[in-house]
Amino acid sequence: MPVNTHTRQIIELAWSRILGIEDGAITEASAAGGHRIEVPIDDQPLEDDRIATFVRLYGTSVLYGPSWLLDAARGLDDEVLALESTMIRLGAGHSARSLGEWVLYYADEVPELDRSSTVAVSYEAADAQEVEAQCPADDLTEVGLSGLDSTFTLIPDDGAGTPAGRPVAGAGYEEWQGLIAHLGVLVRPDVRLMGLGSYAGAVAMEEAVTEGLIPQWRAALGNTGAQRVAASLGFELAGSQTTMLFDQ
Repeated sequence: MPVNTHTRQIIELAWSRILGIEDGAITEASAAGGHRIEVPIDDQPLEDDRIATFVRLYGTSVLYGPSWLLDAARGLDDEVLALESTMIRLGAGHSARSLGEWVLYYADEVPELDRSSTVAVSYEAADAQEVEAQCPADDLTEVGLSGLDSTFTLIPDDGAGTPAGRPVAGAGYEEWQGLIAHLGVLVRPDVRLMGLGSYAGAVAMEEAVTEGLIPQWRAALGNTGAQRVAASLGFELAGSQTTMLFDQ
């Protein structure tokens, strides 16, 4: 379901701040029909001057990177520039490597959540870490569950409040700019495709909205499982993000 205008403007505000541009820049560009905003980072602090990112959001795009990249990308369509392969090609002379190509989703409503009588929700970081201990390393890198600001872990329950097994899934969020809740979900491999990821994600969304944050879902391009979870939670596709790291 599409987010409302106010929510969209808050999302645009958050990304404007993340990318170091004027608060209303993305909203104004979108209202004018959308165009590419260039953010040169040549004078940024040292820790930031080796990162380049290209964000597309509601018809407007922002390229954040060094001047040589902005110059090289100027003749390319947004659809082409958003490709991981394009960014790597443009940065080939600077030992570029990809940090990811993702699709971005947002929601301003929480899906209806029927509380389960078979799993309880734990807020303890140790339980999130136990879910991670049972999952492949690639999943840990993509989600980073135990490192999120808030985590919610599902533990089998006998219906009377007594744990009946090891944690099966977890979700959480990282707060961005005090406006967005960047969600992550992790499910133990042996219990996937049972709806646990969607349930955990809905719990995290509910908590985020209660805290006045807008839920964000970011799925790696081609990760159909993550995209299915996004659809099940009512997220709206809003754009994409492609990021690379390069030598100076």
